[in-house]
Amino acid sequence: MGSKEKWWVDLPMFGHRQWLLKLARLDERDGTVSGEDWAEWAVHQLAEHLGVPSATVRPATLEGRRAIVSRSVLRDRLEYLDHGNSVLSARFADYDQSVKGENAGYSPGAVRDALDGVGPPADVEWPGSFTAFDVWSGYLLMDAWVAGRDRHDENWAVILRGGERRLAPSFDHGNALGFQERDAKRARMLEDEAHLMRWVERGTSHHFAGKPKLTELAWCALHIASPSARSHWLDRLDAITADAVDFVVSQIPPAIMSEVTRRFVIQMLATNRRRLLDGYSGT
Repeated sequence: MGSKEKWWVDLPMFGHRQWLLKLARLDERDGTVSGEDWAEWAVHQLAEHLGVPSATVRPATLEGRRAIVSRSVLRDRLEYLDHGNSVLSARFADYDQSVKGENAGYSPGAVRDALDGVGPPADVEWPGSFTAFDVWSGYLLMDAWVAGRDRHDENWAVILRGGERRLAPSFDHGNALGFQERDAKRARMLEDEAHLMRWVERGTSHHFAGKPKLTELAWCALHIASPSARSHWLDRLDAITADAVDFVVSQIPPAIMSEVTRRFVIQMLATNRRRLLDGYSGT
């Protein structure tokens, strides 16, 4: 799915699961490499700090081209991935799976109903009452934190194993962290906090009904999740330290991420974290 060049590959040194190799795209404006590769790797690390289960990502190269490899979320051949558009269509007979862009039937409430009876992701110790939607609401909180705008209805899934249905870990996070911006613009935003605030506040989802802002989408999902889920995710976000974020970003080589980009990502994450925590407490 999607427009990136990608292939499933075997990496025996990392176990039996397959990995999806995705080449970083070239910017059509001048042929430079976009930052989707470092963004996807960084979001995986940030997801671990937040407690969001996500597909394991490692940086890679293919014949000199930058890439990432993302490990399959399926543990073995007994498991099958049912993407969100199919899950929603099974719950709502009039749900249009073919829509690209804004889908009038796609909302947190619709996802909550479609995930009824689905368990949370496996291999994670969740609070006893956690549902799949409780976990999925954390995916939207993460998206809003990292400025991830690609949570369309094929960008989450349910794993089927026999009669068992569980939410899949989150995956495909390359469209995040302002990867597409140029350093000149990033530098201007670092010098002008109001400019940065305008940039983060413009972050919307082009896929959900009404094209809501990412923060509003996260707050909506948390409002209709269980009280224990709201407390869990907000406490996890509140507990993330600046040092933890700095460490994640510092691991990206300078040849791939400039100092301006590094400072921008750190400042943007701090700004969005504050907006989410302060905004939710005020709603």
